[in-house]
Amino acid sequence: MDAKLRNTISSYFATQPIQKAWLFGSYARGEETDDSDIDILVVFDQDGGKSISLLKHIKIALDLEDLLGKKVDLITEGTLLPFAQETAEKDKILIYERTN
Repeated sequence: MDAKLRNTISSYFATQPIQKAWLFGSYARGEETDDSDIDILVVFDQDGGKSISLLKHIKIALDLEDLLGKKVDLITEGTLLPFAQETAEKDKILIYERTN
């Protein structure tokens, strides 16, 4: 993943309720094409134990698509099916971690 793309994602996530994020899939493997989407696995902040709303999740994904000019699949950790989880675990690269 190129540094500009990574910095754009990290800067945006710093303004959102996200604790950690990993890149996985073709971008993580360096096999992306012009048609590839960007797969990102995230851990959201739990505000008082409450999950973020579906609308907020969608807004974050759409904001990223606007910023990056690519389709983004924003996946919440723990929601991948077992076969997909195995592949994601092999590929994933930490791209953001909240430090405060």
